[in-house]
Amino acid sequence: MIALAGDDRDGSKTRDWEVENPELERIIRSIADLDGNRFTEISVTEYEPFRYLSVAGGPDLYLVTGESVDGEILQLTEPDAGSEQIELVCGGQMGLFERSSLVTQDQAIGAVSEFLRGFPDGLVDTWSVE
Repeated sequence: MIALAGDDRDGSKTRDWEVENPELERIIRSIADLDGNRFTEISVTEYEPFRYLSVAGGPDLYLVTGESVDGEILQLTEPDAGSEQIELVCGGQMGLFERSSLVTQDQAIGAVSEFLRGFPDGLVDTWSVE
């Protein structure tokens, strides 16, 4: 089973939500909703075998991280974007990130699409793996 989960923040109140077996279009809409204010993070999780991908931030730049079936920690990067420090709200928390650690909405959507297909061609070189 795959689940899509996210946050919905209103002041100091947070309402988390979850959808089982979402269509790709629903996931894309959820990424597009990320505004770094009310909606700050979504995750796509496969439970058997366990792996997940998180997309946080928005509305212009996103932090894409996850965990592979092998327990490797993944982060999508844009290596040529530079080291400028960018403020971004992820999971309701403000943080500073190097621009090279953040990606565009199209890149985030592409990463989720690849994740859902099981990274059939392996991870491209823009993924940092730990």
